[in-house]
Amino acid sequence: MKRFLSLVLSLAMILPIMLAATPALAEENPYAEHLTFKVFTIDGSDDMFNWPLVKQAMEKFNFDFEIQLVAWDSWDESTRTLAYTQSLPEVIAWYNLNKDEYLEWVEEGVFKALPDDMSAYPNLEKLINSYTCFDQFRVDGKLYTFPKIKNSNPVNLYTTYMFAYRRDWARAMGYDWAPVQTLTYDEFVAYLRDVKEKDPGHMGDKLVPLDLDNGGKHWAMLAQLWNQRIGSFDIVDGQYRWSAEDPSSLEAIKQIKTLYDDGLLAMDSYNDSNNAGRERFLAGRSAVLYGNLGATILQTTARTLATNVEGFTEKDLGIICLEAPDGTFHVSQIDEWWAAFAFSANCRDEVMDRWLAVGNWLLEQEQIETYAYGVKGEDWDYDADGNVVLNYTDADIAATGSKYYIVQERAFQKYFVLEGLDVYLPGNPSYSSYIINDLFTTNMKTWESNATFAPTDYNLTNTKNEAYYSFRSAVINNIRDIIIQAVISDNPETVWNDFVNEHREEGDKLAAELTEEFLK
Repeated sequence: MKRFLSLVLSLAMILPIMLAATPALAEENPYAEHLTFKVFTIDGSDDMFNWPLVKQAMEKFNFDFEIQLVAWDSWDESTRTLAYTQSLPEVIAWYNLNKDEYLEWVEEGVFKALPDDMSAYPNLEKLINSYTCFDQFRVDGKLYTFPKIKNSNPVNLYTTYMFAYRRDWARAMGYDWAPVQTLTYDEFVAYLRDVKEKDPGHMGDKLVPLDLDNGGKHWAMLAQLWNQRIGSFDIVDGQYRWSAEDPSSLEAIKQIKTLYDDGLLAMDSYNDSNNAGRERFLAGRSAVLYGNLGATILQTTARTLATNVEGFTEKDLGIICLEAPDGTFHVSQIDEWWAAFAFSANCRDEVMDRWLAVGNWLLEQEQIETYAYGVKGEDWDYDADGNVVLNYTDADIAATGSKYYIVQERAFQKYFVLEGLDVYLPGNPSYSSYIINDLFTTNMKTWESNATFAPTDYNLTNTKNEAYYSFRSAVINNIRDIIIQAVISDNPETVWNDFVNEHREEGDKLAAELTEEFLK
């Protein structure tokens, strides 16, 4: 009897302690409840659940998910049908996001709002606080979608269109230029003329002093050295104006015409197909290339030149920071996002929390390394100097290779943010320090030192003004062709002024409407 009473007393003492510990155990494992849900997407594969990154996520966060796969060519139609019938699955990896549809569907209750407080997911919260596009998707202060961020420029929000130059040719002509060389516009043109005269690459008639990615199709972008919003609308003294009317537009055309007439641009490049200018540069024919040179593209450019041009090394590639005539660097805002992820109105709170936790986890360096290289200790590791050593060949990660999953599992990371996170990983063998730090990062920081920044005008991006859409379709979208016509004509001033005068009344009227709509 005494033993029985002792046992009862012991249990009476222990039981409260055990009960008190139960909530603590639950707090220690917020993912104790196993969840199963469905994801609506175009990215998936039959063996997706065997990919290491996916397996790690499902094990760590204790969930299973099913893919509701949609073909790309039927994505819009399928998404609209499911949205209008309130039939979307709980998690949506959304592509081709249209803001007008997004706002309409938010109003109709298709989506569930993200938490007001995102501090439980600090890596996602950091993106929200770092990119301006998130504010454009708030409805009454709430986010109902999470835009997938582009990472072609991890340094700042500047566009990645820049001028690459052949340093080896510059040295051959006696120019002792830095990897990133700042030039005024007059100095730049003088250099191009020197290239044409001295032909450092012995190209003869094939020589092109200055090429643009898409030839004449990019002359309108070159014109932004003089007018950053040429053909579109700018805000001046608190009012919108149609920028084509500004005298700087005609000045830009005259300057480009001089480059073309003097043989500093490729002959007949106004008729170039896309990437024709880039192909000439990569073939070793051009001294300078103006084009989209994000970190990944810049690295690929250096490697391609090293393959195509005998004796070329990556340090023979440089960047020209070109000052606009006003003495500053004219830079535009990069396209921050494409696509998004969201949650349907019937999504369970615990499913939203779990999926956000997975997205936050995938943004940690360890997972970015897995996405970039595969499983540490098996597919790769660090050497004694901190460099990444890969334990596979290009053939291993080809579609028929034994480690193709390393390429495939990047699709899982794209459910949350677009590719590019691996660019600044320490020791990444896919990128050289010279290209990423000495060229790309230095160029961006140089721009920051004296930039005239043209941010994205989300008022115009998101407006439902039918007159604006009509003007953009009929006039703004044709600016590129008008600039080409003016440059190759005998009288560019007449061509341009005739165009401006034809649309001036409509442009001024629309500018007044936009001012009233957004600035009053």
